[in-house]
Amino acid sequence: MSLSKFNHYRYTCLMPMSNPIKDSKNLETLISKLKDKHRIWILTGAGISAPSGIPTYRDDKGEWKSANPIQHNDFIKHESYRQRYWARSMVGWKLTGRAKPNPTHHAITALQLTSRVSQIVTQNVDGLHNIAASKDVIDLHGRLTEIKCLNCEEVSKRADYQPRLVEINPELDDYHATIMPDGDANVENFDMSRISIPPCNNCGGVLMPNVVFFGGVVPKPRVEKAFSTLAESDCILVIGSSLKVFSGFRFPRWASQNNLPMYAINQGEMRGNELFDFILSEPCEQAMPIIANKLTLN
Repeated sequence: MSLSKFNHYRYTCLMPMSNPIKDSKNLETLISKLKDKHRIWILTGAGISAPSGIPTYRDDKGEWKSANPIQHNDFIKHESYRQRYWARSMVGWKLTGRAKPNPTHHAITALQLTSRVSQIVTQNVDGLHNIAASKDVIDLHGRLTEIKCLNCEEVSKRADYQPRLVEINPELDDYHATIMPDGDANVENFDMSRISIPPCNNCGGVLMPNVVFFGGVVPKPRVEKAFSTLAESDCILVIGSSLKVFSGFRFPRWASQNNLPMYAINQGEMRGNELFDFILSEPCEQAMPIIANKLTLN
């Protein structure tokens, strides 16, 4: 990217949302700690996508906001669970499929453009880092924008599957529901047994979103790449994650064991918060554009 294009990106995308930072002193402290870091390893969680309209699973105490999400084995083994998933996903996709990156995503991209970022790893499945033009993102838990056949393993676009769902389940198309995390929606008072699930176009097999459900296993190559890039970094920065899920927490734990400086931007309780050198308790969509602007000018 040329310098002129980069500057245009900075000043059009790195605009904090309207609420002011409450603790500017702590913000400046974090900036000062990051100024001499040139290989920042970033881990993001659901908190960065909340301003884009995608709800989080947990509150600021780290507790579930609603019923536990679907489990991997339940989806694989039971037709009724697949009917429940696709009914809720069909309604929830209307919002999640249109979600746009917010200032946090753009700020992370801006930092990456200055070569200050060694790796971006996300626990989110919304794909917003990629829409914000971040490169080489490790999507630990996959992406909702893709679906995969459990038989032939063909991967296709979730957006292309939506019309097929709507065509054979028209009674759900105008259903008004509460939007839930990760493309989910509350449609519990609908008779799930009426839901028809279109099969794989290639082989007629069972389709599932190309994501790691709770209880599933993150593919080993993703984990290995995340650890290898972390080992070559000079600090870890966690943004918008409570780290309650071990698939994300393992990285700060490793960083702590290997004396890597650890910082976070997160509101609410965090697993392992005692391991961190500094935690900024401010909205990431407010803090990250300021941090990115200061560091890109440094």
